[in-house]
Amino acid sequence: MQSPYHHPPYHRLTEFVPLSAEEMSVASRWLTDRRRLWRGKAIRHEGEAVNGVFFLLEGWVGSSLLLRDGRRQIAKVHLPGDMLGFPSLALSHAGETLEALTDVTVCSLPNAAIGRIFEELPRLALGLFLSTQRERVALMQKLSWVGATSAIERLSAFLLDLHHRLEAAGLTESGSFDLPITQQQLGELLGLSTVHINRTFKSLDETGFIARCRGRLKIDDFEGLRRLAATSPPEFAGTAAWTRLRGSETFRKGTQ
Repeated sequence: MQSPYHHPPYHRLTEFVPLSAEEMSVASRWLTDRRRLWRGKAIRHEGEAVNGVFFLLEGWVGSSLLLRDGRRQIAKVHLPGDMLGFPSLALSHAGETLEALTDVTVCSLPNAAIGRIFEELPRLALGLFLSTQRERVALMQKLSWVGATSAIERLSAFLLDLHHRLEAAGLTESGSFDLPITQQQLGELLGLSTVHINRTFKSLDETGFIARCRGRLKIDDFEGLRRLAATSPPEFAGTAAWTRLRGSETFRKGTQ
């Protein structure tokens, strides 16, 4: 029987490197320290001490930064299976606030455990490293949207990327998915006012490429939406590029 950790929301743990039974056992221990938080609650505030990272088991989380004038900029929307707070590992105090955009369940992974992974389980460490590079690609894409595209281009690109990520987590059905974040939060993410987000959604509704109803959004015409989008979701290498890593010990010897 296949390990349950090969299925969502654990898909991000094996998206680049196929893990051994030992490595999956280590990963499963992350899920024991669970916290349930309600919508609007902070998992960790910007400026707090960095004691580790978090695994998002259920719900949506926003990574945001507070500007000097009090405005908030959401840098990333995290979905089930994502690791939260990795960028702040290089800092003494957190550089972002992690806020529950819906009710969420998260698991904590302390700094000491991360250190042990890099010392003892290099394949798992490599998988985590490559996943953080995926996050960097996502931020590069978002920067290009906000810096050089129209509202309809960036919203279309965001919806395609969101569907791509939710589909990998098993959270879509025939192009349809929950969209529980507010238009204000979308504006803070995409660098648009709430009024502009509302008008852009109405423009997309009129194209017939999407349909919205009671907190759900359905993409009816993927090709049409791709023609509007500033960028398409990137194609990552996946496990095929790393299948030569048969075991942690083999990989360790090959790097000496």
